[in-house]
Amino acid sequence: MATKAKIIKLTDLSRAIDKAVAANAGKAKLPGGLIMGRYLTRAMAANVDVNALAKSVTKELAPSLADFRLTPRVIIGDDIITCGFLAREISGIG
Repeated sequence: MATKAKIIKLTDLSRAIDKAVAANAGKAKLPGGLIMGRYLTRAMAANVDVNALAKSVTKELAPSLADFRLTPRVIIGDDIITCGFLAREISGIG
C-alpha cells in the first residue's frame, strides 16, 4: 500500500521543534535554529568536499526559504557528518 507524502511548512516545523525544546528545557532559553542537510558516513565524506557541499545545498535552497537566514554548516559526529545549513527564522516575517 502506497503512503501519502506529508508536507509541512518549515515555519511549522521550526515552531514544533521550539515547543519540544521548551517542554524539555523548562524556563531555560535555548536559542538556535533548524539543522538540515544530508548526512554522510566518514567513508562517503572522504570523497567529497563537505564544506563545498554545505555551501551548495545552502545556495540551492536559499531562494525557497526566504523567511529564514541560512548558514552553511558541516557538523561532524562520531560516525556521521552532516552537510547542510542552520536555518533561523527571520523575525517579523511569516
